[in-house]
Amino acid sequence: MKNLIRAVAATVILAAPAFGLACEYPERPTLPDGGTASKEEMIAAQGDVKAFLAAVDEYLNCIEQEEKDAVAAMDNPDEETIKRREELLTKRFDAANEEKFLFGEKWNQQVRDYNAKKSGQNSE
Repeated sequence: MKNLIRAVAATVILAAPAFGLACEYPERPTLPDGGTASKEEMIAAQGDVKAFLAAVDEYLNCIEQEEKDAVAAMDNPDEETIKRREELLTKRFDAANEEKFLFGEKWNQQVRDYNAKKSGQNSE
């Protein structure tokens, strides 16, 4: 019985870091409508956008380290396995960078809409 308890405890202890270090993609913040948003809403959103973009960069660092650790833990992986893993990591990187770009474009459009609204108010 003691051996069973020790085995279960050892498994939990060894598995805990793997669960705790899992890389999670950050949640994308909601952008205000630049055509109707207040200055305060736009400033707050700007902070959220910067935090999101930084969190995506942290995610990319995390998945890169996670992959390095996974490959290092493998027992003599063959070249095909390494290549396949590198391709998958590249796809994850590309997808996250594409998301950053598209999200940045959406944010920039809201800023343009806000500035256009502001300019229209000043000319009246």
